[in-house]
Amino acid sequence: VYGLPPTPLDPRNLRIGADIAGMGNDSTVYCYRYDEIVTKFEYPTKGSMGTPHMKHAGEIKRMVENNPGCKVYIDSIGEGAGVYSRVKEQRVRGVYPVRNNEKAKRLTDLTGQREFANIRAYTYWRVRDALDPSLGICLCLPRDDDLLEEITSIRYEVRSDGKIQIEKKQNVKDRIGRSPDKLDALALSYYPEHVMSSDALYVVRRASFGF
Repeated sequence: VYGLPPTPLDPRNLRIGADIAGMGNDSTVYCYRYDEIVTKFEYPTKGSMGTPHMKHAGEIKRMVENNPGCKVYIDSIGEGAGVYSRVKEQRVRGVYPVRNNEKAKRLTDLTGQREFANIRAYTYWRVRDALDPSLGICLCLPRDDDLLEEITSIRYEVRSDGKIQIEKKQNVKDRIGRSPDKLDALALSYYPEHVMSSDALYVVRRASFGF
């Protein structure tokens, strides 16, 4: 679904997914989502140039300063761990680490029927739910052929324990010839804060799914 509302968007409803790239052809991507409206994707650095942690930390700090009340979710496995550590040192409020390999305890899809192997499976499925009109949600996305390809290329399986497992990222890379960086950033924006690890800057005790 494409399109943007004519009225200004409230930064308190802004959720930013920050997918930090390492070396190689991956890209660092920031996804800006206001409730169920994705306004843009930003690309500050190509992965082939390495990961300047200080630069990305400064960018994220400015995002928070320019959008009071917003929340930023950083992929903190791999290169993103260094960025989050730097942001944490600066005591920037509203920034959270996301560990996609964490267990998705007590998390279900919007129907309450499906469970997930880990946080990555849960957040990917939240994107899927947001695009399902039968659930009464209308996720507005920018026109973007790469994003469309990434969303429609992802595959999953149901494990023997009944939990949903998303395929490995390398499988997606092999299939489409690149990393699904935009989809990763969008999925990060759906991270549920109530499963935050104890070393987060600010732990939200109640569930908050960003919509």
